[in-house]
Amino acid sequence: MAETILLTDISNGMYMKVALAERGERPGHSTHYACETLDEFKSALRDFLERCDNPQIKGAALSAGGWEEHGVMAMPNHRFKISRSEMRDFLGVQRLNLVNDCVAKALAIPRLGRDEKVRVCGGSEMEEQVIALINSHNGLGQAGLAPDGMGNYTAMPCEGGHSDLTCVTELEFQVMKALSRKYGHVSRERVISFHGIADIFTALSEIEKDEPQALSPEEVIARAAGGDDRALKAVNLSMGWLAVMASDVALILGARGGVYIAGEYLDAVGDLFDIEAFAARYHDKGRLKGYVGEIPVYRATAEDMEVIGLATLFD
Repeated sequence: MAETILLTDISNGMYMKVALAERGERPGHSTHYACETLDEFKSALRDFLERCDNPQIKGAALSAGGWEEHGVMAMPNHRFKISRSEMRDFLGVQRLNLVNDCVAKALAIPRLGRDEKVRVCGGSEMEEQVIALINSHNGLGQAGLAPDGMGNYTAMPCEGGHSDLTCVTELEFQVMKALSRKYGHVSRERVISFHGIADIFTALSEIEKDEPQALSPEEVIARAAGGDDRALKAVNLSMGWLAVMASDVALILGARGGVYIAGEYLDAVGDLFDIEAFAARYHDKGRLKGYVGEIPVYRATAEDMEVIGLATLFD
C-alpha cells in the first residue's frame, strides 16, 4: 500500500508551498498559502489536508531558509520557529525532516528532466561527482551533493552566500566601497539577490554623482529591460559576481558533476542574463581555467524544486 508524505517549503518569505507525494514518487504541483505566523502555518496545513480529504500521512518534511538547532528550525526571515516535536504531535507523525531550502533544492537536481535545466557554459557533467547549487532570491544560498558510491547523494549544507565579495574591476571596487559604507561587511549576498540589485543601483547613482534613487528590485529590473543604462549596468554587475561565485564554488567543491544556478531572482532577471559575459567571467580562473572550463553550469528551471527534493528523503 502506498504511503503518503506531506511536503512543505516556507523559504519564499511571501508564501508557503504544500504538496503531497507517495513514497518514492515525484510530487505534483504545490498549493500556496500566505504565512507570517506559526498559527497561520498550522492553519494552512490543516486546510490543505482537509481539502485533500485528510489522508493518513506517514511522514512529513519541511524546508526553510534557515537551519536546525536541537530539533528547532531557526528561520531568520520569519518571526517564528518550528519545533520538530511540536509539529510531529500536530501532524500525528513519527518522522519529520527539517531541511535547509538550498539542501532541498540540491536534492532535486538528480531528478530533473532534460527540459528542466539549460546549460549555460562549461563542459559536460561527470557521473558520480560532486554537484553544487547556488540559489538566489531575497538572499543567496548554497548547497552541495556528494556521491555515496551507491548511486545516491549526501547533501552538504553551506553558507557560501555570506562569503566575502571579491572585486576585479575598478567599478566593482567602487560599488563594494559604497556598500561597505552602508553595511560594513559586504558579502556576496549583498549583490546577488533581489535586495542586492537595488543596492547596486543606488551605489551606481552615488558613484556617478547623481541624486540617489531608492528603487525597488522590480523597478530596477524593469528599467534595465527598457534599456536604462544604469539599471543594465547594475544587472550586469550582479550577474558578473554570480559567475565569479559559480567558478569559485566549482573549484572549492570540485563540482565536476556540475554547478546549478536557480532561484526567483534569476527568474526575474530573465532575458537580461548575458550568457556570453557570464561565461567569460566564469572561465577566467588563470592556471585553473582548463579545470573550470570542463565543469558545466546549468540553469535549473523546474518549479517547486524544494518540494521535489524533500520527496527524495523518503525514497
